[in-house]
Amino acid sequence: MTIKVAPAQSFNERIEAQLSYMDRNHVDHANIEAVLTRPESYNSTWHVKEWFMGANIVTNDGDIYYSVKAVGGTPAANENFLQSQCELANPGSQTAQAKGDTYGTMLTPITASRKTIFSTYPRRDGQTDDADNTGGGTTNSDIVSYKYSWTTGDFNATAIKNGCLHDNASPISGTKLLTHFGVTTFTKDSSSTLKVFVNHTMNGT
Repeated sequence: MTIKVAPAQSFNERIEAQLSYMDRNHVDHANIEAVLTRPESYNSTWHVKEWFMGANIVTNDGDIYYSVKAVGGTPAANENFLQSQCELANPGSQTAQAKGDTYGTMLTPITASRKTIFSTYPRRDGQTDDADNTGGGTTNSDIVSYKYSWTTGDFNATAIKNGCLHDNASPISGTKLLTHFGVTTFTKDSSSTLKVFVNHTMNGT
């Protein structure tokens, strides 16, 4: 059976959703995108692709990581976010993010969602590589994109609304984070696939 995929939003509508998210949540960016592809209930040959926007905080440890990499240094153990893992969470209400956050700050982590970074990422041309990444850059941009991908059988969870990037296969409370993020609530079930993009724009002055 051939599966056809219909985006729920056009590219321009996704940009509008980002701007709307920023306005509603009083943030200056919407650089997290969760892309959920699910079967359409009325026709099994069609799937619908939906975007859920979010925003992140690059932690103090994330700032240190970027500064170390900028001068060609080697990050310390538990700080090498080049091959970071993404992990999602579904607390009762979205957990606020702050610069000092560690893994222990992310309430109700979904350990089954822990996922290594997609091959060839991070990269500077995330939007060119994957058109689903509305906030990614094109060739030689100043946007660093991280991509993660889950199949139907990887995990299932309801009311996902937080996530983080860390570099530890078995994180503990004090494990350092590159970033902690919130995202518009969504549910991944056993018929859905998921991609998450984290886009960091280098706007230093």
